Amino acid sequence: MGAKVGIKQDRLWVYMILPAVILNLGGVIVFGIYYGLASQRPEIVAGIGPGQFNFVLYLFINVVEWLFAISIIRKLRQADTPLMGLIAPRGDPWKFRWAPAVLLFFMFNAIFFAYFALITRATWTWSMFEGLNIWQRLFLIGFIPVSAGFCEEVIWRGYIITRLEARGRRRWPAILLSATSFALIHGLMPDKLLVTFLIGIVTGLYFTEERNLIPLMVTHAIVDLWSFGLFLFVL
Repeated sequence: MGAKVGIKQDRLWVYMILPAVILNLGGVIVFGIYYGLASQRPEIVAGIGPGQFNFVLYLFINVVEWLFAISIIRKLRQADTPLMGLIAPRGDPWKFRWAPAVLLFFMFNAIFFAYFALITRATWTWSMFEGLNIWQRLFLIGFIPVSAGFCEEVIWRGYIITRLEARGRRRWPAILLSATSFALIHGLMPDKLLVTFLIGIVTGLYFTEERNLIPLMVTHAIVDLWSFGLFLFVL
């Protein structure tokens, strides 16, 4: 079961490849401009720390993800399929098995906590959000986790996996392709690629077994919430 989007009209590569291209290229441009000016014309960026550019980058990521998520929602409407048909194709989204949901929660958190503990030893992480105003910090911790939890699960689990299966892909190839695409939107650093790929595998396994995005969205948002919280208010 799943969202009934016409396969002939469905350019799946747009959602599997284009977000990674746009986000990585955008990141290169944003930081390329910043560090280029810092080395050649430092007076232009005087008083503007890396934290402000990280904030702009997160805004850019958020806008891009919403554009793709809205595009998917529009496709669903054109196919007379409600959004809940993608979020929980088996029925009531609030009725799910607790044991797999709890296992998902602990695995997702454990993977990201291990990665978080590793990268916080690097001195560059200490200035990631340095110099942000309080409203920027509250925006990052209050809005971005919920937004990412919704958009990324809708796109990379609910839509991409469902559409790959509709095209005849078996479970594991669909999960691996989705996880690869999901990893690539998070940048090209080997450590980040590995951890997000593993998370893509775990979340893909959960979705293909349980067919419910609600536990995925909630878990994803909570992980982003505590990681942003530590970066913004503790480290």
